[in-house]
Amino acid sequence: MADAPQRRPNMQQIADAAGVSKSAVSLALRNDPRISEVTRIRVHKTAEAMGYRRNPVVDSLMTQLRAGRQPSFQANLALINCSPLRDLTQNHTFRRLREGVLRRAEQLGYGVEEFWLQQPDMRPARLKQIMETRGIHGIILIAALDLETVGAGYAKFWYSFACSVIGVTHLKDNLNCASNDQYLTARNATRKVIELGYQRPLLVVPAADDVLLEDKFSAGFYSSTRSLPVKNRLNFLAFDLESPNKLLEQIRKLKPDVVITNKVELYDGLIKAGIRIPEDLGLVHLDWHDGINHLSGMRQNNRVVGSAGVDLVVSQLQKNEFGAQEFPQVIQIESKWVDGSTVKLASS
Repeated sequence: MADAPQRRPNMQQIADAAGVSKSAVSLALRNDPRISEVTRIRVHKTAEAMGYRRNPVVDSLMTQLRAGRQPSFQANLALINCSPLRDLTQNHTFRRLREGVLRRAEQLGYGVEEFWLQQPDMRPARLKQIMETRGIHGIILIAALDLETVGAGYAKFWYSFACSVIGVTHLKDNLNCASNDQYLTARNATRKVIELGYQRPLLVVPAADDVLLEDKFSAGFYSSTRSLPVKNRLNFLAFDLESPNKLLEQIRKLKPDVVITNKVELYDGLIKAGIRIPEDLGLVHLDWHDGINHLSGMRQNNRVVGSAGVDLVVSQLQKNEFGAQEFPQVIQIESKWVDGSTVKLASS
């Protein structure tokens, strides 16, 4: 006869075994900072030894109940700016990512302390000391445009914390990531212009940008253009800001009827060259924002990306997980098409 299944221990049984109160067990299993780290570890080890497993249905219900109340302060998270720009608000993408982080952290009861990784006197040892002194256990990396900047000297540093990267995927160090789905952004933008009647779309983005995004822009573009006749399948054209005249010559030679880009400078250059948009040439921006609302494009929803980065870190803290992940989670947020005046309507 098979052994009867072992009953899962309840909170009171874990409390008795760990020598703490029932409420302390509940808080410790949620990694609440009001319970000391030593006690949290003891409760977690006791619960694990007794075969305790969290009930996802109950967790979901409690999350919904707590959502109706103003959350109490949990702890501070660190938002680490990895870019050369000290002020993230100077870049519209970074600004929206940051806004998403701050908003979501506040909703969940977390404060956010901000640090600039490329500050002249910043070193891994100093930053770690600051984090430990301030009791920060969760960090979010933003604007990691140069992946070597994040890796150099900091590879082991991240592993002391619950950590996520937002804006780009950074799987080399097995860290959880939240980003826009750039593949679908380019794919859906290309499919949209084809639906509008365009026949020779051309992707024009800096080669370095596509490399940083692991070729997702070009891959998304090519996945849509392969449905076109061979004569209308144009190769991705690298945008070189240093040679605008050469770029315009290449565009004239290729004779696209619409260009898809992530640089507003291309629009400015085309207008300056006397090209009428959209009468002579349509244009779609892959990273639309309200500062360029005269353009047609794809809004990447970067505030949602920032929020997702916070959720990844808080989830790790709640599960007492730190450092590299065996199976990193990648949350990708889809873009939304935004109508503008730089493409013709299908009926035109």
